[in-house]
Amino acid sequence: MTKFLLPLFLLFNLCIYAQQSFNIKNSEVSEYDLNATSYEKDAAANAFYIYEKGETEFQDVNDHGIVTRYEAKIKILNNEGYDTANIKIRLSKSESDRQKIKDIVATTYYLEDGIRKEKKLLDSQIYTEENTYQDMVSFTFPALKPGAVLVYSYTKESPFIFNFQTWWFQTDIPKVYSEFNSKIPGNYKYNIQKIGELKLASQESDIQKRCFFTSKLAVPADCMVTKYVMNNIPAFIAESHLTSSHNYVSRIEYELQSITQLDGYVRKYTKSWEDVDKEIKFDNGLGKQLKRTSLVEDLLPENIRSMPKGLEKAQEIFNFVKNTYSWNGSYKIFYDMNLKDIIKDKSGTIASINILLHNIYENEGFTVKPVLSSTRNNGTPTKLYPILSDFNYLMVQLELENTPYLLDASEKNIEFGMIPFRALNSYARLIDFDSESSWIDINAKIYSNVTYKDSLAIYKDGTASGHSKQSFSGYHALQVRNDLQEISKEQVFNKISTPMSFTTSSNFEIYNQKEIEEPLSIDYSLKNHSQKVNGMIYFNPFSFKLFDKNPFTLKERNYPIDFGFKDGYYYYAKIKLPEDHTLVELPESKAYSLPENGGSIQFSTRKVSETDVMVVLRVTFPKAVYPSAYYPYLKEFFDHILEIQDQSLIVLKENS
Repeated sequence: MTKFLLPLFLLFNLCIYAQQSFNIKNSEVSEYDLNATSYEKDAAANAFYIYEKGETEFQDVNDHGIVTRYEAKIKILNNEGYDTANIKIRLSKSESDRQKIKDIVATTYYLEDGIRKEKKLLDSQIYTEENTYQDMVSFTFPALKPGAVLVYSYTKESPFIFNFQTWWFQTDIPKVYSEFNSKIPGNYKYNIQKIGELKLASQESDIQKRCFFTSKLAVPADCMVTKYVMNNIPAFIAESHLTSSHNYVSRIEYELQSITQLDGYVRKYTKSWEDVDKEIKFDNGLGKQLKRTSLVEDLLPENIRSMPKGLEKAQEIFNFVKNTYSWNGSYKIFYDMNLKDIIKDKSGTIASINILLHNIYENEGFTVKPVLSSTRNNGTPTKLYPILSDFNYLMVQLELENTPYLLDASEKNIEFGMIPFRALNSYARLIDFDSESSWIDINAKIYSNVTYKDSLAIYKDGTASGHSKQSFSGYHALQVRNDLQEISKEQVFNKISTPMSFTTSSNFEIYNQKEIEEPLSIDYSLKNHSQKVNGMIYFNPFSFKLFDKNPFTLKERNYPIDFGFKDGYYYYAKIKLPEDHTLVELPESKAYSLPENGGSIQFSTRKVSETDVMVVLRVTFPKAVYPSAYYPYLKEFFDHILEIQDQSLIVLKENS
């Protein structure tokens, strides 16, 4: 009987253990919380949130305004996770008021010789650093050790009803459970926006009767009560080909839209685009300067002014402005600008340069409008309602023969019809004072290409020499031209090229550096230091790597892959074979593609004569932006490229 009971007992205990999990119901520390040594959802995690909860509600506006109660439970897995124990809480303030914090409680729970212990934070270990616009409250959990669980809570009071609590579901470490609750009186209306690709596990909303009491109300107000929950939230790790992480970190944001006062009057705080258009039109800075076409009447040289209106004249005007006036590095657009300053100093902000361009075009009879936008690192503007602080850039759109041209004259090396890479950020707002402003897409229409053309001769000892030509167009050419203004051509070559370990290059010559409309090219001599082994030559036909490594290394990525522009990479190598050798093997031709024609790899090798071999590799990315669903395919796509360029061999055997 016993031999049957023992396996049954072990199976029962195994099931009980398997059913154990972290306590995500509250911030109490369970035995499982303390004993856990890893997080199965993220094996690389050094620390993670087991539980997090926030509650934000209104209190008497004359008293505390908005009150947020926060609590969190964090698991430290190893020494690398100790940074998570450094807590910083920002408190905003103005000249007349400030946020306050109270009831800070923090405790470290840990095991010592199998015995559960705890260490509380002392009030003397809490520090406040005061600054002009915000204060910083900080503390570090005591008694840190791997396996510890950190629990803390606090209450924050804020008089700033415009800045309702943003709830960040996602941070730089993973979370098992995160919950946010809000309670908002019915006379306060907020625009609520969920940002990021992660999905909510649950979302609840309800009306709570008579929930808000204040001395100004004869009858308690009803409230909108909401609850948002996310489970198993991955850490947000910023990887290459990302605009601004602010666009994609999962969170809930609130923007005050209106307040209905006691007398029924609705005071609006969120404006319409019609309101904003009027404000810009009559603004003393931006709006006023857009009307000052008389200032530019005598700026154009006569040879440009006398040209008939058309594309050629538009290009000459663009070239004149970008070559005559320089950007001072400032992104300011809403300020007390004066075009007289840039005309005098020949230097100015993004806004002043492009308003000058706008006014010259308008003075010459072209159809042109200002465009408000945001740089890639500033994030994309919200389309739900106007927030002028979302914009930090200004360009112009010229319309010629029903074709729109988005222009920015702030870079010397840019082509007509291109805008700087920093401005390639999805969409922008076209300002039209005569009718209505509208959203426009920002797309780099042409391909930007990188091309290698090698011509090599293999010698009997296995080495090779020859020459090569690299050419760059579009944004690749723009980057090289910009670099050539700052560093030497040898340094530029080392920056843009990754030679194979057996390749050396010399005698660099650069062509079309100043001819902006033409592809830029670099010519140079090549030597390949491969060797013959036991009468066999194993020759890699690639002197350079199109890509040094796979830029995508995450297990998963929950935000788009944004290259900024469509591009292509091309490698052509013509290789002369040595005499008295037999061609044994050529690399196998291969082809790969991304789903829905999202990209392609074409690799081919062939013998074009008795003495010559041709090797061709073509890689194209026909999309500027790929949804996150493409991520695993792009990872594999780059692995194929690396495999082709690193492992392809032409095998030759010496004739006996």
